Amino acid sequence: IDTAIRAIQRGGKKKGALCFYMENWHIDFPEFLEWKHNAGDDYMRMRTANTAVFISDEFMKRVTNHEDWYMFDPAETADLNELYGQAFSKRYAEYIEMANSGKMRVFKKVPATEQYRQILVELQSSSHPWLVWKDTINLRALNNNTGTIHMSNLCTEICLPQDRENVAVCNLASLNLAAHIKNKEVNWGRLEESVRLAVRQLDNLIDINVLPIPEAVKSDRENRAMGLGVMGFADTIEQLGMSYDSPHAWDFADRIFEFVSYMAIDESANLAQERGSYMNFPGSEWSKGKVPIDSIQTLEKDRGIELTVSKISKHKGLNWDILREKVKRGMRNSTLMAVAPNANIGLVAATTPGIDARFAQVFSRNKISGKYLDINHNLVKDLMNMGIWEEVKEAIIENQGDISSITAIPQHIKDVYKTSFTTSPYAYIEVAARAQKWVDQALSRNMYLETRDIDETMKIYSTAWEKGLKSTYYLHMKPRHTAEQSTTNVNKAQKIGKVGFGALNFANSPAFSAPLQKSLQMDKPVESPVPAPFVAPVTVKKEAIENISLEEEILVSTISAMPASAPIVSAPTAPMFAEQIVKKEEVLVAVAQAPRNEYQPLQTYQSTVSNPSQSYTGSIGEDPADDENNVCISCQ
Repeated sequence: IDTAIRAIQRGGKKKGALCFYMENWHIDFPEFLEWKHNAGDDYMRMRTANTAVFISDEFMKRVTNHEDWYMFDPAETADLNELYGQAFSKRYAEYIEMANSGKMRVFKKVPATEQYRQILVELQSSSHPWLVWKDTINLRALNNNTGTIHMSNLCTEICLPQDRENVAVCNLASLNLAAHIKNKEVNWGRLEESVRLAVRQLDNLIDINVLPIPEAVKSDRENRAMGLGVMGFADTIEQLGMSYDSPHAWDFADRIFEFVSYMAIDESANLAQERGSYMNFPGSEWSKGKVPIDSIQTLEKDRGIELTVSKISKHKGLNWDILREKVKRGMRNSTLMAVAPNANIGLVAATTPGIDARFAQVFSRNKISGKYLDINHNLVKDLMNMGIWEEVKEAIIENQGDISSITAIPQHIKDVYKTSFTTSPYAYIEVAARAQKWVDQALSRNMYLETRDIDETMKIYSTAWEKGLKSTYYLHMKPRHTAEQSTTNVNKAQKIGKVGFGALNFANSPAFSAPLQKSLQMDKPVESPVPAPFVAPVTVKKEAIENISLEEEILVSTISAMPASAPIVSAPTAPMFAEQIVKKEEVLVAVAQAPRNEYQPLQTYQSTVSNPSQSYTGSIGEDPADDENNVCISCQ
């Protein structure tokens, strides 16, 4: 299957996409965890496909209570796939009893906390499997009269049931919240118009869609599912002067999602009166007059634990009781809202993707069509109004789009313009939980963590479950090392307080204030501390030479002293050579002719360099670093 995905090219350029979901009671779940592992046999890995784990409330309770977790063969426990909530817990306990009494053919037992830890360790390593909560999805579904929801989609925001005869289809669109802000105020009238128009457009799309298989056509026509989402949330709160991890931003998320939910439900009810309700409306939670906020009570009752999210309405102008009565009479669509990641269309719309925080104030995105510079225009505008943009723009690039350490920028600006890794992970959970109250499907919730503490990571994801999130998406870990940023003027030695060889200031450094070796300057002969050997003059008399036979050789030493009257040793068998030395030898007379310049003083080179911090550019040579690959993070 993983190979087949590569054969499916969207537009001939982008690979196909697929996600496998598995419940963690499956006997093969430990091997499933390793599917996205970076190493190992390719035939045992999913290099292209994605993975997600479908987690029950029973498992999360066992993690909290430090109990054991059992894994079974689905051939023996097939009904667990169709059960959720208390019904799942009851049947699961029965299977445990059967396993302990020896009635199960095969099973595994591990501490629930240990398996939870393994899931999150693998999530940190490969960003898979994504965590999706089965019971939260099914217990809060308003369209659950057509069967159990067994999985989400590729981006974890779609929650639709399907079976052998029905392949789930959802039609998506996203509203740009930032386009509805003017003069630091939300234009609520224009936002209502956009929501109602989008619902009608998506409903029309269902009628004109041409789907490839009959199972998808059947599901699309009978359920008319749509997923209206938003993008530009971080862009919006920046324009309103709010920090992503502030209670004001959380209340704003609560308020604006309540408004969008109300208008979308109301417009679908209007369409039902005009065009008729969707086929499976009778028996659904919609037909009982329930809206998404009402399903929280259903979840809390079944779980036996109260959600830790605020349940108070932040928008005082909406009357939900009137809408509940209207919903009872009919709904045109089985689902209405789902927040997609919007990594690509957010870029096209020049805003931030989905409900994510801004990744960085300045960064580049690598896309199929090229590399694009992404800059926060809200920050640029505020800094230009303060008159400090030109002063700090290079520092922003140098700090990889993070302004938290730039002293020239005021603190209230730093609080508003945080980046993804400087924002608290609990803020991501809180924003998603506030939005999830009003959304009937789910939200694609990317997570960004600076910490690698696995216990802290377990606590963060447990908090997501406690607050009622249905799903999470990619986990992005802050890199331990990042590429060095280059701007027009960077004094690295001054910045880090350390110097390398190429940045040494030889002229001013105490260690190099003098030459490494003094040159040899000799204006007159230098007397050696060791006495030189004396060579005595030798005079050979003519008479002595005349009396030597041809077979004798004169050996005259120029090293040792030899008196003139010393006897001459003859060697009869050797040929005769005669040498006459008439001049005294002189030692080291020619050495002082010219100064030695083999060791040029280092000041000579240093004086040719105007800026010591740029000494790498001289004749010493360069040591260039590798070119940077700043690849942005995006979803499928």
